[in-house]
Amino acid sequence: MHTARINSARRRAAPASTMYVNSSRSLMNKLLCSLTIIGCTFAPGLDRMSLAQTAAMPQWEAYANCAAAYQANVQNRLTDPNRTPAMRDMIQEESKEYKLSATKYYEKDENATKDEAERNISAHINANVDRFIAMDKAGTLEAYIDGCPQLEEP
Repeated sequence: MHTARINSARRRAAPASTMYVNSSRSLMNKLLCSLTIIGCTFAPGLDRMSLAQTAAMPQWEAYANCAAAYQANVQNRLTDPNRTPAMRDMIQEESKEYKLSATKYYEKDENATKDEAERNISAHINANVDRFIAMDKAGTLEAYIDGCPQLEEP
């Protein structure tokens, strides 16, 4: 009778390989759950980061920074063999459009003349391109550009 209980217990016990698979699945589920929680925790911060680009500064500055970011993108990747001239031109045009919007906002917000606005916006862009090139080299420029405000008329 005692051996009958041992034999029936052996039949009910799962094979070691099944236990390993179940354990592995359990670990994967825990890892996936942890990553999901971490993602949900930090995702709102990414949205706030893009809002911080525009909320904490005048609109002209946000647009001028985006113009500088696009300009840095062009300058830092001039030798990239995967970038076509058409793509470079398109990014350069985007930089010009942000610069134009920044100039218009500067004129309006600072009660400046068009020449004064163009001069100050150009100076702001030129002063910040190196900072954005450093961000491009660090791999964070694309996220910054993604947070740029949509182009609109002031």
